[in-house]
Amino acid sequence: MGRLRPVALQTFVYRTLALRLVAMAVFIGMITAASVHILEGQNLSNIVVEEARTEVQLLVLRAVQIIREGAADQNAAFRQALDERTAVQLRRENGSFVYVSFHGQKTTYLEERRDNGYPLIAEVLDFIRLHPITGSEAGKKAEAVTLAGKMHIHVVLPLEYQGQNLGSAQAIFAPSKAVLTDMERKLKRSVVLTIMIVLVTSALLYPVILHLVRKLVVFSRDLLEANLDALSLLASAIAKRDSDTDVHNFRVTLYSVRLAEKLKLSNDEIQTLIKGAFLHDVGKIGVRDNILLKAGKLDDEEFSQMKDHVRHGLDIVGSSVWLHDATQVVGSHHEKYDGSGYPEGKVGEEIPLLARIFAIADVFDALTSSRPYKGSLSYEESICLLEKGWGSHFDPKILDAFIGISKKLHADYSGRNDQGLRDELKIVISQYFSRGEILLY
Repeated sequence: MGRLRPVALQTFVYRTLALRLVAMAVFIGMITAASVHILEGQNLSNIVVEEARTEVQLLVLRAVQIIREGAADQNAAFRQALDERTAVQLRRENGSFVYVSFHGQKTTYLEERRDNGYPLIAEVLDFIRLHPITGSEAGKKAEAVTLAGKMHIHVVLPLEYQGQNLGSAQAIFAPSKAVLTDMERKLKRSVVLTIMIVLVTSALLYPVILHLVRKLVVFSRDLLEANLDALSLLASAIAKRDSDTDVHNFRVTLYSVRLAEKLKLSNDEIQTLIKGAFLHDVGKIGVRDNILLKAGKLDDEEFSQMKDHVRHGLDIVGSSVWLHDATQVVGSHHEKYDGSGYPEGKVGEEIPLLARIFAIADVFDALTSSRPYKGSLSYEESICLLEKGWGSHFDPKILDAFIGISKKLHADYSGRNDQGLRDELKIVISQYFSRGEILLY
């Protein structure tokens, strides 16, 4: 069958490989970015929690000291301690507390401090209003929240002294611009570094994978060519045994493919049609010579045995994984649209589409070709006979489509037995079996 070049397969594999490597790099980069963002946010939360814990501890210690000095009751001591502590700017390099509130036991409100100069103080107060401390609050809590598009840290901490619960503190911490910029810089650096690592790794692996893919393509091509060569040789052997030539298979295959193209069949369907067209009479291997080679008309018993070639053909191609789909044509190419065909008497669309296509091509080639027992008919005579089978032997819609292209097909292929015919068939087979995915068995 000649050397085929599965260029489409190579292009498909190389493109898929490259796209998947790029997609992998992007995916890993996104995962890393998200992980870094979460980790950085958690680290900042931990820092804020520790700073808030320190502030609360200092506040409680000062309040206890005031109580011991007898200067005030618990609430008054707490407010005094709060005034003293907030008189000192509660600011750190990584940001500042823009809101702090303190509550006694059972969430009784004691005191609050807010930074009214903070640009987003309105959003902060709205958040506090929507997230009040309830009696169910237990232990410490620190979470990152977004207010007006900027990250903040919401902190809730218990007020404890010597094992006694005095209440709770709630605060909003606003990270400084330097902290947010540093987080963004770390995030971008981590993402870029990760993507670079993935790309470098992919670049190192790509030549190795390409080498393996090239080998796979060569193996696929060689296996496909071996299958197609075996297909052609088997079809030729059957033709020789049937006192025919293999050009009948060549012509009927081309007729079938051109009709399938007219009907806009898929690439996979045309592959199946080609295999079925080549092997439509493969079951004649199982027919005895005295029947297969009989010069005269077959009697009823002999014709019954001749019809068994369909069953023999199904046994042959049905046992092959690569040829199994050809059973559509092999098993049904003698069915007729009105149900009068064999072996099962299928009617209309019960007959596989590819078999309905092939039946028209097969009869047309038989009518326009010379055989030892008959001469060839003219194009007009052949079309007239085909039209008599409209709706009875043949699918009307498919026959109409064939008649529309039959004149050119007759001019191109009828009666030909030359190298050009073989070359065109090779091109057709290369076109359809080198396109898309080639299955390996």
